[in-house]
Amino acid sequence: MNSIDNHATYILGVDGGGTKTLARLQHLPSKQEWQVSGGASSLTNDFDLALKTCESLVEQLLALSGANKENIAIVLGLAGAGSVDKSAKFTQYLSKGFAHFALFTDAETSLYGANAGDSVTVVALGTGSVGATLADDGNSTLKGGWGFTIGDEGSGAKLGVLIIQTILSELEEKGEIVSQLGKVLCHKISGGRDKLIQWSTTALPSEFASLAPLVFELNKTCPVAKAVLSQHVKNVETLIYKTRENHQLPVVLLGGLAEPTKPYLDPIIQKMLIPAKGDALDGACFLAEKLLFIEHKENA
Repeated sequence: MNSIDNHATYILGVDGGGTKTLARLQHLPSKQEWQVSGGASSLTNDFDLALKTCESLVEQLLALSGANKENIAIVLGLAGAGSVDKSAKFTQYLSKGFAHFALFTDAETSLYGANAGDSVTVVALGTGSVGATLADDGNSTLKGGWGFTIGDEGSGAKLGVLIIQTILSELEEKGEIVSQLGKVLCHKISGGRDKLIQWSTTALPSEFASLAPLVFELNKTCPVAKAVLSQHVKNVETLIYKTRENHQLPVVLLGGLAEPTKPYLDPIIQKMLIPAKGDALDGACFLAEKLLFIEHKENA
């Protein structure tokens, strides 16, 4: 978009999830940009941490660039931003001083980044999971994204939960760890049944997600890992169909579990898949520039 507000000459995009957050500041006239990263910023998992992370990244970018908030249009795409109350509270805290401010879910920013603003279905498989569709008429819909406690099927965190549940069931049925997956898990967490339960009661979603690679590494040699992976794949396929509904749209998979999961998906789904043209951070920057374009048209 070439037409921009004469006052706001910077755009700032933020992409935040349950494990990490990326932020990019661009000076539109010169095309110069700065990018920083930080920890988690999921509003549902830890609101205070999300606010602290985003505040820190903004301050870092201001220091690096020398820009002022009043010259910046900022768009944040954060996990958990679908919560009206938490989004309003977050906006109240962080929006002060910016020329333009908008908060979206990370699924919505992924939508605009994945296919460069064209219609598409996006399913993000990271620490959490969420699906979104940008239809031909410009309307968008979200599926899932309710957070670790009540949702996020197909995510890394829920795959970690599946692993723990499966190994605890193995202990109940056999009285000992027999499977390769179970032995590797107990070595990783350093303990048996009681230690697994204790760990599970205090573990964060990101810690559950750290277990996910085990099933991809072991599924060819361990039947138990293969069964867990099969359930994970079913959960992902359900989320894809639920998100796409009856729209005949291409599907983009995003997130850390996207590439590992793709080879195991049903061939019918694999034919729907296209490579992403961009990511959620690109989408946040796209929407931030769109804010300036709309403002310019309204003031013209």
